[in-house]
Amino acid sequence: MNRYELGIVDTRNIIKTLQDVYNYDFKNYALTFFKRRVERVILNHNLKDAEGFINKIENDRAFFEIFLQEMCVENTEMFRDPSLWRVFKEDIFPKNVQDAVNFKIWFPEVSSGEELYSTAIILKKLNLHKNVQFIASSISELDIEKTKKGIFDSKKTEVNDANFKRIFSESELSDFYTIENDNAHWDTSLIENTKFIKQNIIFDDYPKGIKLILFRNQMIYYNQILQERFMKIIYNCLVPGGHLIIGNNEKVEYWNSDKDYTLINKTESIYKKKLS
Repeated sequence: MNRYELGIVDTRNIIKTLQDVYNYDFKNYALTFFKRRVERVILNHNLKDAEGFINKIENDRAFFEIFLQEMCVENTEMFRDPSLWRVFKEDIFPKNVQDAVNFKIWFPEVSSGEELYSTAIILKKLNLHKNVQFIASSISELDIEKTKKGIFDSKKTEVNDANFKRIFSESELSDFYTIENDNAHWDTSLIENTKFIKQNIIFDDYPKGIKLILFRNQMIYYNQILQERFMKIIYNCLVPGGHLIIGNNEKVEYWNSDKDYTLINKTESIYKKKLS
């Protein structure tokens, strides 16, 4: 299949249509990422060109929801980068959750749910899950519903199990999922204390009083304007002393960041909001 390529004018027209029809403003997404995602949707749905995409978006709300799901970047596996999850297990959770009441953890883009379930499993293993409230948001209603149902790709079982063993060597991840006729599901009781939020792109409806935010490998798909906007939102969300975890290739870097955050673990990109 030949790859379809959007031009700049077509891309701008698509962004304008999305804002005019649904009030979703994608202009501050990284342009290359946005174009590639739209091009993939056009090819996968046999829409031929930008005009076909625009006509479909304007007249089909269900297709718009499919498009939003395509714009969300899925996590590839459970406990990705096991060294980070060992830090959670051995340091951050025992020190901060043990005596906490309503310790709030926010996942600004829950996508396919791996990080939400990974966090929940570690807290369950530490017997700290009752102290925590999860808040999981996404621009995609389809991703939220999939996460609520605990659905995951059974082909990922081997790598998921291997990652888990690097954290809990004497335990089995299979205690937390079932596979039947190639259908794989997490134990959804793990996330029973989760509030789900359908989020817009500019994060107008963001939670308060958060003690930990897990937002890895997402800001690389934003331009500088949206990155800085989101960093301000994170600062307002987090309580003093709260933690922010981002991707290994990302940085908290804006004009006032040194006064706002301390980098406490460079290897795992863990930041802590300063007390004052």
